[in-house]
Amino acid sequence: MDHTTTILSRLRCIPMAKAFRPIQAPSLAAALRESGLKVLNVSQQMQEGNLLVRALAKDYPDILVGGGNVQTLEEAQRAIEEGASFIFSPVFDVKMIKYCLSHKVSIFPVTTDGQRCRKLNLEVLGFYPVDKLGGFPVIDKLGEEFKLKFIVAGHITELDMDTFLGNPHVLAMTGSWMFDKGAIAANNWKEITESLKRARNWVIE
Repeated sequence: MDHTTTILSRLRCIPMAKAFRPIQAPSLAAALRESGLKVLNVSQQMQEGNLLVRALAKDYPDILVGGGNVQTLEEAQRAIEEGASFIFSPVFDVKMIKYCLSHKVSIFPVTTDGQRCRKLNLEVLGFYPVDKLGGFPVIDKLGEEFKLKFIVAGHITELDMDTFLGNPHVLAMTGSWMFDKGAIAANNWKEITESLKRARNWVIE
C-alpha cells in the first residue's frame, strides 16, 4: 500500500466536495483544519472542480486533496497537473490507471473483476455505487478471493458509517453527507465544521 493510500486508510472518512467554488477554498480549508480531518475528494464533474483542487493543493499543502468522479484520462491528467494526490474513478480505464501509477498518484478505479485488478497490481479499489454493485456479498467475495480492499461510496449517510467501516474489506468511504447543501448555500461554516468533526470519529489514531 502506497503512502497516500495508507493515510486514507487511517482517516477512513474522505469528505467529497460536489458544490463548492474555488473562491470558497480558504473557508473550506479552515473547516477541514479545525475538524482535524484534513482530506478532500473534489468531484471533477463539479464546475471548476479542477480549480478547487489547484487552490487547495497550492495554498494548503497540509490538506490531502484528490480528484473524484474522474471519468476520462484527460480529466485525470488535468487533476494531477493541478496537484491531486489521488484519483477516484467510476470507470476502469487502463490508460488512466497506468498514467496515474506512472506519476506516483494513487488511483481507485471501479470494477468487480478481481483478475483485471491483479494484472495491474492494484490492491485498493473504489466501490461505487455500493448498492448497485452488490454490496457486502460482492465486497466480501472479491476481498477474500483476490485480497482486495475497497473505498466505498454511493448514498452513504452518517448513520451508515459504522456498518460499512466495520467490514474488514472496507478500507475507507468517501461521500458528501457532511456538506449539507443548505449550510453551503448559507455559508454556515460552523455547521460544516461540526459535521466534519463528527466524521473524524472514525479516524484511526
